[in-house]
Amino acid sequence: MKAAKHLSWFVLAIALFLTGCGANEASTESKGEEKKTPSPEEILEKSFEADADMKSADIDMNMKMDINAPGVEQSTTSSISGTIVMEPTISMKLNMDTMGEQVESYIKDDTLYLYEPTTAAWYKMDADSETSAALDPKQYEQPIGSQIKTVQKMADSITVSETDTEYILDVKIAEDKMKDIVEEEMGASYEEIVALEDVSYDKFDYTITIDKETNYFKNYKIDMVMKATQAGEEGTVNAVIEVNTDNFNETDAIELPEEVEGAIDITEEAGMAY
Repeated sequence: MKAAKHLSWFVLAIALFLTGCGANEASTESKGEEKKTPSPEEILEKSFEADADMKSADIDMNMKMDINAPGVEQSTTSSISGTIVMEPTISMKLNMDTMGEQVESYIKDDTLYLYEPTTAAWYKMDADSETSAALDPKQYEQPIGSQIKTVQKMADSITVSETDTEYILDVKIAEDKMKDIVEEEMGASYEEIVALEDVSYDKFDYTITIDKETNYFKNYKIDMVMKATQAGEEGTVNAVIEVNTDNFNETDAIELPEEVEGAIDITEEAGMAY
């Protein structure tokens, strides 16, 4: 059962990690050469330049997971929607819905605030605590160029197709490198969240959609089947994660509601629970 919990955290961590990253300098191919489709390198270079100037964006993530582990067979659907502001430091406003249970949350000044509707109370914890580490804003603070260098190590190839308004990049991930690369990127927080062994992937499809006019990343989709063991327990997770971004540079700052001033600090309790 513990393996199932860590599998779900791992999937979320991967989704958020890849949401903040692109891929470059892998083996590439462009479909529709007769139309002179730009190469993946050309498309990504323009998109990375646009992304470097992005100050804020709205995000909408939908995730479906089927988890099978000793004593656990469960299917979950969840969604996260909200706004991310990049400057002066990373801050977020997120609304999370998991199987009909809704949680309002904010991340600002390295603190995660959560509203729990069943108790009608606000709680807070350090954003780098184990429970909240998958949403740790420090993951987004690296320059995009640094992220590109990390993710390019995972890409075996990139294939480009296009519509009238979008480029679609199909990124083939070097699955045997996934765990090491994500661990390198996320550092200690990865080990705290994901104490997994023998991670393998039966499937890992990763696509990126880029708007031709603005060069912004509009959509990411991950379709994966992952297996892992922890303390002798083996688990499998089938997951489909889709992330859409919109309303770029329309939010100047994340404002906390007045109610969070009385939030109950549960940093220590949250760490003990994991």
